[in-house]
Amino acid sequence: MCRLAAYRGAPVSLAALLYAPPHSLERQAHAPREMVSGHVNVDGTGVAWWETGEPEPLRYVSDRPPWSDPNLPDLAARLRGSPIIAAVRSQTPGMPAGAAAAHPFTSDRWAGAHNGYLNGFDAIKWTLLERVAEQLQAQVETLSDSLLLFLMAVSRLHEGGTTTLAEAAAGAVEEAGRICAAAGAAASLNLVLGDGSEVVALRSARGVAANSLYWIEGGGRWPEGALVASEPLDDDRGWSEVPVEHLVRLAADGVQVSGL
Repeated sequence: MCRLAAYRGAPVSLAALLYAPPHSLERQAHAPREMVSGHVNVDGTGVAWWETGEPEPLRYVSDRPPWSDPNLPDLAARLRGSPIIAAVRSQTPGMPAGAAAAHPFTSDRWAGAHNGYLNGFDAIKWTLLERVAEQLQAQVETLSDSLLLFLMAVSRLHEGGTTTLAEAAAGAVEEAGRICAAAGAAASLNLVLGDGSEVVALRSARGVAANSLYWIEGGGRWPEGALVASEPLDDDRGWSEVPVEHLVRLAADGVQVSGL
């Protein structure tokens, strides 16, 4: 089912999400507290981050859980950035394995991760692919529900105009949910999308219980930033639950939570 976390604020190390907190993503990989499907998240680890002044994110992905990756623990302690999006993966049956399927995904200046699944994927995958902009279809390294959902959001951003990050994420989630509903399939649709300046995260589902999602601003471990995560990374009382069918935006002007 996956667990994810995203940070925006003064640059911090990648370990600030992956390893350092008492309920870090490394911990959530083998001892999640609030998963509604599955038990562990040991089918891959990934992180995308923006170095200061760089418009496009860097990405590191592995098909291993965080504790068995030979390189990531040392790298995560030394590499810094903001925003940061990180995830540990629980492979949905029928979805491809391997590092290419690990979240987060990147495209141009955007990165994103999906916590959930689209049931009946074989019956709807070509319909979803049709919703991906033609110039982005070459980026489909592996045909998974999560990658197509991410690229559906990025396709909306490529349309230009006044489309915001929040509008692109919400539009992709709404469209994917509608396609699943038409096929009589459930969809778990928590989605995080970021660029070099802000991060948005949605908590949404169709025909199934929504996955958990929380946010915090100015916490004790991250006094100069804000986070959103599938589960709180520590026991700070500042964590708040994102209501179902709501979006949280982490930006320079603070945190905003709004209904979809």
